[in-house]
Amino acid sequence: MSWFDTAMSDTVGVVWRAGTGTVDPWTKAQIVDQEAADLQKAQGTTDQFTADQAAEQAATDVGSSLSTFTLGGDDPIGADPSQATLRIPSSQAYKKTWQSLTNDDGTGCGITNIAGCVTIPSWAWWVAGGVAALAVIGIVGYTVSTVSKAKAIVT
Repeated sequence: MSWFDTAMSDTVGVVWRAGTGTVDPWTKAQIVDQEAADLQKAQGTTDQFTADQAAEQAATDVGSSLSTFTLGGDDPIGADPSQATLRIPSSQAYKKTWQSLTNDDGTGCGITNIAGCVTIPSWAWWVAGGVAALAVIGIVGYTVSTVSKAKAIVT
């Protein structure tokens, strides 16, 4: 993995991925390099890879995976840089992006379902009932007191 690939994937690659919906060539190079290193590290007694063989196998594996990748729905198949065309993301991609950004699928507590965040404990209903009863008693008491005073003034 070169510094150039890292810099390009973190700058120009972001625009590439946003505009085409595919992996940019610099990120693909990093993925292939990492896969080749993993193949050499994980080789057993029967699978002996030279550096060139590991690089070739990694390029084949990564290319195959990216060529057949899809999000599903109405998204086109393929995320390899060779399949890049300027395209507008599908509704499925927008939905997945929104769910990823909000970490919310519309159920439970989340930004798109604030009411799901409210949990009312069972004792709260008793407190609300008690407050309502005290309010009624207060209103009735005030009314009786006021009527009694008014009668006293009249008589």
